[in-house]
Amino acid sequence: MVVEEDGLKNICKMSHNKFLNNVEDAVQYLFSLPDEEGTTGINIALEPPDDGAESDADDPSEDIVDIGEENVNLLGARILAKPPHIELTNRNSCHEPCSSWSLPVIVPEDQECNTHKETKLQTEPPKKKQKKHKPTYTWEECETEQCDGTAFSGQQVHKPSVLNSWSDEGLTPVDVFKVFWDEEIMGMIREETNRYHQVKFGKELSVRFDELHQVFGIFLLSGYNSVPNRRLFWSRQADTRCLAVIQSGMGLNRFEDIVRSLHFVDNSKKPTEDRIFKVRPLFEHFNKKFMNLAQPLPVTWAIDEAMEPYYGRHGLKQFIRGKPVRFGYKFWCLCSTEGLLISFKLYEGKETGYEEGLTIGESVVETLSKGTVPKGSNGYIDNYFTTLPLLESFRKADINLTGTIRKDKVRDVPLLLNMKKKERGYAEMYRDNDKNIAVCQWNDNSDVKVATNKTDTVSLAMGKCKRWSKKKKEVVCLPQPVIIQQYNKGMGGVDLFDQLRGKYRVAFRKRAWYFPLFRFLLNATIVNGWLMYRNIHKVTQLDFLREIVNVLLKPSEKPSRFVPLKTPDCVRYDRTDHNIVMGETQRRCGVCKKNVKPKCTKCDVALHVQCWVKYHTKE
Repeated sequence: MVVEEDGLKNICKMSHNKFLNNVEDAVQYLFSLPDEEGTTGINIALEPPDDGAESDADDPSEDIVDIGEENVNLLGARILAKPPHIELTNRNSCHEPCSSWSLPVIVPEDQECNTHKETKLQTEPPKKKQKKHKPTYTWEECETEQCDGTAFSGQQVHKPSVLNSWSDEGLTPVDVFKVFWDEEIMGMIREETNRYHQVKFGKELSVRFDELHQVFGIFLLSGYNSVPNRRLFWSRQADTRCLAVIQSGMGLNRFEDIVRSLHFVDNSKKPTEDRIFKVRPLFEHFNKKFMNLAQPLPVTWAIDEAMEPYYGRHGLKQFIRGKPVRFGYKFWCLCSTEGLLISFKLYEGKETGYEEGLTIGESVVETLSKGTVPKGSNGYIDNYFTTLPLLESFRKADINLTGTIRKDKVRDVPLLLNMKKKERGYAEMYRDNDKNIAVCQWNDNSDVKVATNKTDTVSLAMGKCKRWSKKKKEVVCLPQPVIIQQYNKGMGGVDLFDQLRGKYRVAFRKRAWYFPLFRFLLNATIVNGWLMYRNIHKVTQLDFLREIVNVLLKPSEKPSRFVPLKTPDCVRYDRTDHNIVMGETQRRCGVCKKNVKPKCTKCDVALHVQCWVKYHTKE
């Protein structure tokens, strides 16, 4: 630490270097020197404590600003390992300050400048990182006009162009399902499932397309016909019997083998940094499929989060307090107002897949919407995503964006801090005319802050809404900004999609961490298919799902050996041409259920000789 004092500016060839015991002696010695001595400073060297020595923590209040009796007392015995060394020196002389608690080293005059520069560089503190430049805004209060209610009309209904061809071709619900799960994706699943089973268990699985459809049908069946244990789907007891599964020909063991080996990618080609490589082909396929089927894209859309429940252990599992689904995988979804899923992205951590210099919320909105949604469209987001620079960026891209915003992001806007003192329905608006951004604050049950780059006259006008008044015990009309009305009608698309997806969610669970991600896509295709199909035929979501399940669970062309065919009673008891022959393999006896080779040629049932009469005699 160096304490400088105004002294002589003449260069003195000799310097005073003296080690004293305390600061007071040093100050007295400094003032006792004549002016021509040229002593202009004091170098105080504090030796740090040895490793392991007891020392106080750093405290800004202990920084010594000037030499005085109070500051000297702050240098306690616990801070320093040894008493301070105080050195009087002439700052204009040609010696370098001591660096090892010893006598100063004399430096030639020709190296004096360089020495002082190097010393200055060594003593300078490290430079702090420059903060990101915050844009400046000029806010002016807007005068709101009263809207008569006819200027604002509801959102337009989105109808994809593919519906015309579906109507002409007469597609059924199962045909719509197979539009999403086409031959390309089903062929990939079949190939990877067979490969995994061969590598894992050393034998061929040879799964067929119709078997995969039956497995998918059983998955979907569990969404509205749940049982405590999935093995009960194959139970033949009256209270739990499910004829759809029993008659499908898909045996329990075969189903378990296929589900155990269900795979979507070759494990030998695992990338090093992709955390969701197990389902990456599915994500890429359905992002393209949803985007193509939704053309032309809606003019009103929303971005929000959706949760897929998962209670296992994985690094991507999230916990969100207050949500209907608290534990699971988090998806960012772009949906239309009707709930049609257009694009999605799985949250993979703070440092994965986001643009540098943007917050996670800004990067998500940029990734899902920019370059995909049409120009002039209206987008709605919540306060997790909304920032003023994001609104400015979308204004330049000619996309209207509106969202609720947190108060720490609009500190520069001169909004009222305490809206409770104002009457219910009070609103204030501020606008930046240069950047076409507006911020609105409205007092309802609590204050609501909304920011938008949609600054037309209608959006910034005042409408009306109905609220229940506790004081008057009746419904009253309150003023409400039109931009908030537009936000309420346009923001619920993702929540509606989440509600429809959870209504008949697949109930099957599996230990594999990637199975919930596959389940998300399976449920999403049902929701999207129904939302599009109902524009052609009026059908409920449950009826749409049931028709798909009934078709997928139809018996395959080759009946499974696990389903025994029952002999009609008229044939079994007719006492005609029931001959006994030796079968090629052992089978279960039709009476005692033990292994036996003899069988009846007419009934095609294995029977012991002693069981022959009992089987063919009606009791």
